[in-house]
Amino acid sequence: MLTPLFSLSAAIAADANAKETGASVVFVLMEKKQASVADLIDTLLIFKGKNAGKISADEKIKLLTELNIITGSTKIYPEKNLNKGFAALLFHRAMDLKGGAMIGLAGRSRRSCLQDMIYLKIMPDSSEKNSMSGPELISLLTKAKEYMNTEKAGIAVDSEPQSETVKN
Repeated sequence: MLTPLFSLSAAIAADANAKETGASVVFVLMEKKQASVADLIDTLLIFKGKNAGKISADEKIKLLTELNIITGSTKIYPEKNLNKGFAALLFHRAMDLKGGAMIGLAGRSRRSCLQDMIYLKIMPDSSEKNSMSGPELISLLTKAKEYMNTEKAGIAVDSEPQSETVKN
């Protein structure tokens, strides 16, 4: 677990505005067995490079609404325990992923976003109702940042190395 934390610390350090707040959020999350929706909100702000250190939860939600991460139909209860489906839904929006055929036809749902994130290897295989721990939320943040960096660089991500055929 040290590697994602160090790469995340480097990502946070790259953004001076989010450095102080981001580092403290990460260290608090490392100890949490159950993450909350408020933790997800803070993590999404770090992901977007926004400094939200001393603003209220309502102002953070308003900021995420302005960034089109939280839509009008999404209900936010910061004190509630976080599940993987809700985290996938909001991170899917934050990453501006287009999604697969189901998302194209039916729109984003917790289940379809989680399945898309699993397919992209950003989240591990699980159910959308599974609770999410602090370290899992940090891992999601790290993998989402890595994915976005590879996408910006135009690097094709291949999960399995290609085998070469040798003709005799």
